[in-house]
Amino acid sequence: MKKFYFLLVFQLAMASAWAQSQSYSAKVVDAKKEPVPGASVNIKGTEIYAATNAEGVFTLETEMTNFILQVSALAFKPKEIIVTNGSIPASISLEENTEQLDDVVVTALGIERDRQSIGASVTEVSAKELTDVPMTNVVNSLAGQVAGVQITNGSSGPGSSSRIIIRGENSLSGSNQPLFVVDGVPISNELVASNLTNDGALQEVDFGNGAAEINPDDIASMSILKGPGSAALYGSRAANGVVVITTKRGEKKRGFGVSTSSLLTFETLLTMPDYQNVYGGGSNGQYSFENGVGGGVNDGGISSYGPKLDQGQLIKQFDSPSVDINGNPVRGGDVIARTYPDGSYTDITPTAWTSRPDNVRNFFETGITSQHNIAISSSNDRSAIRFSYSNLRNEGAIPNTDLKRDGLALSVDQELSDRLSASLFVDYINSRSENRPNLGYGYENVMYGFNWTGRQTNIESLQDYWQAGQEGIQHYDFNYLWLTNPYLTLFENTNSFNKDRVLGNANVTYDFSEKLNLRVRTGMDNYNDDREFRRAYSTNRNPYGSYREDNVSFREITTDVLLSYNDRINSAFRYGLSAGANRMDQKTEYTYTTAAQLAVPGVYSLANSRVPLSGNSQVFDKRINSVYAIANLAYRTSLYLDLNVRNDWSSTLPEDNNSFAYYSASLSYVLSNMISMPEGTYAKLRVSAASVGNDTEPYQLANTFQFNQNYGSDFRVTNESVLKNANLKPERLNAYEVGAEVWVLDNRVQMDVAAYQNTSVNQIIGRPVSSASGYTNVIENGGEVRTRGLEAMVRGKIINGRDFQWLGTVNFSTFRSVVTKLPEGVDQFVTGTASVFAGNGGANTVFYIASEGGQVGDMYGTGFIEVDGETLYNENGLPVQDPTLRLLGNYNPDFTMGFGTEFRYKFVSLSVLFDWRKGGTIVSRTKALGSTSGVLQETLEGRETGVVGDGVMNVGTDDNPIYVTNTTAAPASQFYNSFYDRGNEESALYDASYVKLRQVSLYFNMPSKFVKRIGFEKIQVGLIGSNLFLWTENPHFDPELNAFQEQNITYGVEDMSYPSTRSFGISLKTQF
Repeated sequence: MKKFYFLLVFQLAMASAWAQSQSYSAKVVDAKKEPVPGASVNIKGTEIYAATNAEGVFTLETEMTNFILQVSALAFKPKEIIVTNGSIPASISLEENTEQLDDVVVTALGIERDRQSIGASVTEVSAKELTDVPMTNVVNSLAGQVAGVQITNGSSGPGSSSRIIIRGENSLSGSNQPLFVVDGVPISNELVASNLTNDGALQEVDFGNGAAEINPDDIASMSILKGPGSAALYGSRAANGVVVITTKRGEKKRGFGVSTSSLLTFETLLTMPDYQNVYGGGSNGQYSFENGVGGGVNDGGISSYGPKLDQGQLIKQFDSPSVDINGNPVRGGDVIARTYPDGSYTDITPTAWTSRPDNVRNFFETGITSQHNIAISSSNDRSAIRFSYSNLRNEGAIPNTDLKRDGLALSVDQELSDRLSASLFVDYINSRSENRPNLGYGYENVMYGFNWTGRQTNIESLQDYWQAGQEGIQHYDFNYLWLTNPYLTLFENTNSFNKDRVLGNANVTYDFSEKLNLRVRTGMDNYNDDREFRRAYSTNRNPYGSYREDNVSFREITTDVLLSYNDRINSAFRYGLSAGANRMDQKTEYTYTTAAQLAVPGVYSLANSRVPLSGNSQVFDKRINSVYAIANLAYRTSLYLDLNVRNDWSSTLPEDNNSFAYYSASLSYVLSNMISMPEGTYAKLRVSAASVGNDTEPYQLANTFQFNQNYGSDFRVTNESVLKNANLKPERLNAYEVGAEVWVLDNRVQMDVAAYQNTSVNQIIGRPVSSASGYTNVIENGGEVRTRGLEAMVRGKIINGRDFQWLGTVNFSTFRSVVTKLPEGVDQFVTGTASVFAGNGGANTVFYIASEGGQVGDMYGTGFIEVDGETLYNENGLPVQDPTLRLLGNYNPDFTMGFGTEFRYKFVSLSVLFDWRKGGTIVSRTKALGSTSGVLQETLEGRETGVVGDGVMNVGTDDNPIYVTNTTAAPASQFYNSFYDRGNEESALYDASYVKLRQVSLYFNMPSKFVKRIGFEKIQVGLIGSNLFLWTENPHFDPELNAFQEQNITYGVEDMSYPSTRSFGISLKTQF
């Protein structure tokens, strides 16, 4: 009996021990039987968790023999396995979740993270969203797609620069654009316009921003790291956010694949100034052409207050028939051929004085853009390679403007051993153009000329742009004092460039174990940009022509090392630790040489200069050394804590102040994994905080002498106008963000909302100082800017049937940046200016002024004296100017929204994207000049009877004013010249609001049976369009196109912009 009890107790004990230590193991695989590492395994209703290793195998222990096993992994649908009597399958297969959105997001340093683990704001833009309606500048593809992202364009057509701002402007004087990163390596997105000087004979030329050259077809995804909390690991260059681009790679599976895409689009004008067509050129109702310099009746002027059009009058004009002194037929504008030795002219036969309503519109052409891309990939179990070639050709809507771009990209991924892997990406891009159009104020911008071109002018007759017998020497025009023939401007006065760029990176990763790995990465961005500026003889500001050569070269080499360790504390907690170092070396060189006059017309060479050559050269070097560390802690799949720290040493700051540290912390709390919620619900709260620094440009610490124009054979040098500061400190940005993500109805409705505050202190500014000091400004630290904003996104599947789906997306953002503090003793200071109406009569200028309590983006200018809100007029019926600066408005919008929708029916999909900007102010140079000259529609009022201004006049004295309603009519030409005077900006304001139909695409996926029968895997044909419609109160231009001044896009000012265009075309994509 004792033996029996002993055996019974022993067996029960063994059974109990067995029940407590039962081990279960299985392998998790995908549909292709490939292992799924990192999958989460949980016994439902318990705290027992496990995760699969690199081979997809997991092991867990439990005393239970009957339970439900829950298995989940990124990009796969969750699965439940019923386990009975301890019987578990050896292999668990997961189904890919094609409906799961943005589950894996590329974050700082190129690290892929589970979306639910991220505690800061990151928005992913897919390759489809970038290539369904591809843009020549990939930055423009973000317009309307991402909350909190503002895109502002130049106006010179395809190839124009685009400026991107994320969550407003943090710096009063520094760059506010985000950092661009390709495969973990920063690249340059800077634009360099007319190189070192804003030469009046060259004006502004936009050669495009750096990121525009990236081929959209090579992009796998684009992540927008909106705040410092998500971008701090990139250091001081990421204070304004980061755009992380991940390129396409060959897939590591056996096989050979080819994909192609072809696109052909046509561009037509979307906007055009609203010209009047009632009165022609001239003054006081009179005009007659003789020589274009004042020899006739008002033919030296460029106003449009001349005779009424379409009244049957015959008037001498520049294209009226005439003869030369030998009796041969010429045109009236062939002045040299018509001039007798005594200075008199042959006669001109008058022709009909008729309106030309479409003379400017017909000057432009239908632009054509073709884009082709082919990618070849080959791979096996251990390696993958992808090679692509891209080709872009554009003939612009602006005559004789173009853009050509060719790209070669190669990516290689190789597993050298079970522990060692390597990857390589190289992208060579050649961009070039025979002519990029001039912008801004002056004859070289043809839109400037059209603001002074009489409405009777037959612009088409200017195509033969040399005077008879004066080919290459004297151009043909209707005015020889102020303007230059627009065809000569675009066909002879060209601005060409040829830019070679190589960017790429190489990575080596060694896995010491499943938990510990080391990554070494080095990357480079290098380009060389050669430019030529040609100016023909007789050009208004270059009677002897000119020629200039520029060279811009840039090189940045970045190397970083990252050691990472990941492990589990127990089944509930896991953590990761990383430490790394980075070194960035950057060098920029600018060189230009000018032949200010040509010895022989039409020979464009520095050797053909009739005067001594002039030039300059500058070199800018910068280095940043960095160390950083990362710590991640996760509690199951519910709570994630990220801690980051980085320290930079910048060469642009003083030795005692060149070290500055950044910190960021973020917390992600996935409520739906912690508390019971309705089936199919995902909910997450996130919070982040960060403190990052921002340095300055090179050579801001000590003053140097500058070479000036030689005095005879002697060199001349001058002091710099800005006093440098050897005690500069880095700017500091403190950022806080809270957000929430909620997905309901099995992910059919997804919502994301964020609120943030950024406070930038120790601003590096140029504070004005007394001219008695010998300087205009001093560089110093001071000032504080606080930005608060709100963002929201809702995405949903409105209808989700088997054959028909209707998807919709809405995003919203608003922010307000307030100047909360300025340096001691400073109430306000000018952070920048923008010219609106320059010339001999003075220059009215928009002043960007930072004042305590004011907002970043506040614009100041002059207006009229007002009495109780009404404009004051003098005894002649003209408005009285007020020289005191006043607030004109703010260029930032009240809010922006994007509306996207997509309809899918079987093999057809239709996508539409609207972009809405509400609020903001823009000052228009088109309005100012076109109203002064009399070519715009609004100047028709009062042409016959005079204009009575709306306001009051003083019928008393200055000491005892008596204000009554103004009743004095002023001649129209005098009134509009006064109302839009060079000393006034307030009369040229517009609301910058608009709604755009940004994108439309209609794609047809060919039936798979047919496609495979002809040897393809996929064929997709599409009809696409962009910028198809614009709704705005502005009648003359696209408010999205801002001025290009001082080598940059200038917010809040329109500068006689070229018409924006709409494009439509056809797309073909194949895979085989």
